[in-house]
Amino acid sequence: MIKTVREIMTEKPTTFSVPSAVNSLVKTLIQNNLTGLPITDQSGKYVGMVSRRDIFENPHESQTAMLLRRARAVRPDDSIEDAARELSRQGRRHIAVIDDDNNVVGILTPQNFLRAIREKHGTRKVKDLGELSAVCVYEDDPVSVVSHIMRIARTYASPVLNLSGQFAGIVTDRDLFDKIDIESRMETSETGMADDEDPWSWEGIRNVFTYIIVKNNVQLPNSPVKNIMVRNPVVTNTNDTMEAAVRKMEGGNYNQLPVFKGSDDLVGMLFDTHILRILF
Repeated sequence: MIKTVREIMTEKPTTFSVPSAVNSLVKTLIQNNLTGLPITDQSGKYVGMVSRRDIFENPHESQTAMLLRRARAVRPDDSIEDAARELSRQGRRHIAVIDDDNNVVGILTPQNFLRAIREKHGTRKVKDLGELSAVCVYEDDPVSVVSHIMRIARTYASPVLNLSGQFAGIVTDRDLFDKIDIESRMETSETGMADDEDPWSWEGIRNVFTYIIVKNNVQLPNSPVKNIMVRNPVVTNTNDTMEAAVRKMEGGNYNQLPVFKGSDDLVGMLFDTHILRILF
């Protein structure tokens, strides 16, 4: 039975140091396909975290030191329950794991906890998590408006409803990003990445797309969100076990699932961050 952080953490994560420029940080995130990482000082000691969201919320900041959060880290021998509680308290998706000398030895995201949740609470039902909710959008809402709704609501996935109020699909921030031609709009002098020819350059840029939108005032299209939403996504039911729901997340590498009561009654979204509460 899984008990400690050491057993679930991702070891030897990519880190970034200060002082440094945000443009270099963005490039590191893209190149390593990351959405957040621990920040160290020049001697390699942990000083905080920076995530994609921190960059989005401060698009005109040029220095990494001005973005980093002095976020509490956890230790390898801490219990997974304590780590889940701290990650939830911080309200973010990444938490560093450090040793007694303040060196970064690992990182945790909600996905790291899923196997432990299956093992410890697999027989419990999705409905045991308590009230579920979601920020829904209408299928004819313009993509540009949906982007604003999701940013203000601080959600990265929304159910899409039709004119009858029935579930029609789901849209995630990645669906929004994938429909935009970044290369033609991007101010290359700001990012310093245009001359790179690595395969990740333009495919990976979608991981920090909102950063580019805000920084360079890129406009999203006014076409309806139904044109890009995912129809017939994988879903779960309030009566499903956590074992079943978590396996769906692991199998598809999903961070969220729409939740239904019965066959067609949408009641909310199940996010991996939401599942953490079952551990404490």
